[in-house]
Amino acid sequence: MGRRSKRILAGVGLAVVAVLTLVGGFALAARYALRPSPAWRPPIADGLPPDFRDADRAFSKRVLSAFPVGASEADLVRELEAQGFVRSDIEGRRHLRFVQQSFPCQLTWSVDWSAGDDRRIASIKATYHGVCL
Repeated sequence: MGRRSKRILAGVGLAVVAVLTLVGGFALAARYALRPSPAWRPPIADGLPPDFRDADRAFSKRVLSAFPVGASEADLVRELEAQGFVRSDIEGRRHLRFVQQSFPCQLTWSVDWSAGDDRRIASIKATYHGVCL
């Protein structure tokens, strides 16, 4: 085999390796982008119906059952933060939220409440919704 043939084979081999690397890199990136978020759904949201409207009602019932008006605000916060909810108070209204990004949807579980001076829940609202492509 001549010198020229070896160079051509080396060039073809390098091109094949480059193409495989690009295709493999794209495949890995696509797999990463399309896989569900590593975050688990919070236990209080586990097993909800597949329909968003039904799931919203079921989630609200679960939260209101577990943390009714008069329950301890500290218990609500401690339990939901332990499940991955993040707290943010907005204009005096207390808010806990869990977001799961899972292509093609973003799922959000929210709990808004107010508490009296005694740190007991005075009002509470729980919602679940998703936005999908």
